[in-house]
Amino acid sequence: MRIAYFDCYSGISGDMTLGAFIDAGLDKDVLLSLPDKLHLPQVRIEIKKVLKEGLSAAKVDVIIPTESEHRHLKDIEAILDNSDLPNKAKELAKKIFTRLAEAEAKVHNVSKEEIHFHEVGALDAIIDISGAALAFTGMGIEKVYSGTISIGGGQVKMAHGLYPVPAPATAYLLENMDIRFGPVKKELVTPTGAAILAVLREEGQCPPYRIKHIGYGAGTANHPGIPNVLRLVIGETESLLRTDSVIVLECNIDDMNPQIFPYLIEKVLAAGALEAYVTPLVMKKGRPGHLFTALVNIDQENEISGIIFSETTTIGLRRHKLERYKLRRKLLQINTQFGEVAVKEIIKNDGKTYCYPEFEACKKIADEQKLPLIEVQKILEAELNDG
Repeated sequence: MRIAYFDCYSGISGDMTLGAFIDAGLDKDVLLSLPDKLHLPQVRIEIKKVLKEGLSAAKVDVIIPTESEHRHLKDIEAILDNSDLPNKAKELAKKIFTRLAEAEAKVHNVSKEEIHFHEVGALDAIIDISGAALAFTGMGIEKVYSGTISIGGGQVKMAHGLYPVPAPATAYLLENMDIRFGPVKKELVTPTGAAILAVLREEGQCPPYRIKHIGYGAGTANHPGIPNVLRLVIGETESLLRTDSVIVLECNIDDMNPQIFPYLIEKVLAAGALEAYVTPLVMKKGRPGHLFTALVNIDQENEISGIIFSETTTIGLRRHKLERYKLRRKLLQINTQFGEVAVKEIIKNDGKTYCYPEFEACKKIADEQKLPLIEVQKILEAELNDG
């Protein structure tokens, strides 16, 4: 499993996060093309290498025009929905913005829909959050962990006056995270950085992992004696391939009405079989027959064997234990242009994630929409995997 570890010994911000992803291997063009994908031609991104107290790091600057527009959450969501970002990145970016808006709403005792201040709607925040979402989904990262987060100290100037570090919304976003004050009396964790962590970060301790890539993202300020960088470590916790053991049950049948086989398959699958299928055979004396096969978990062997004996004419079953490799997968419900669809998400051995709509869901849509089933499958696979 591919993980990311955020080492926030000098805090975290949106631009530091983007720089860390670039330094850890994210293609620069992915980020440089982000304004075009968001249809924000007035925004420009610059990426360069800098030294922070002798440590090389990537510095990402978002160049934006002076603006007075204070966007609401729905305005941000409209920008993301109308963008050319992959669907997974869109949804993740919206989730981060929602979390940020909820924290600000809690501070001001209003609904998240009423929030309309600069921190949520600024163009640089849109770039930072959508860029982080694009990097997370595009680099095949499954889980994010962090250590203790240095938040700085002192006070931060806001629209309504001076507030102690961490700023009010940042404090809410850092709930359930380990923090420490220092090492400087400045704000080291921005609301944008905290929101990214709040959504991506897993609870609990980071598991052991093998380091694959390390990236450093530079902040703007210089702290004498302390490199103002975010360290991002990309690692693998174990192989993407999984192994398990199953029991194969099989029998040859040549004296049963073959119309029973579909019913038998449905029945053993309903009882928990992992797979069931029928293979045509030519048996002794040239008689046509069928090989019935069921793959079952060890603890289901007796129950499914009983079903096979009671529903068929066989008088014997062969069994053998089988070791198998399998890719990581999980079942999800994902919103698509056809509504919510059951989807199987699979992580291939190249670390990339692919989604496949379940056959029954496609069949139902085809019937309801009066479309060819194969067309529904192609449309959904393209949408779920961004073409």
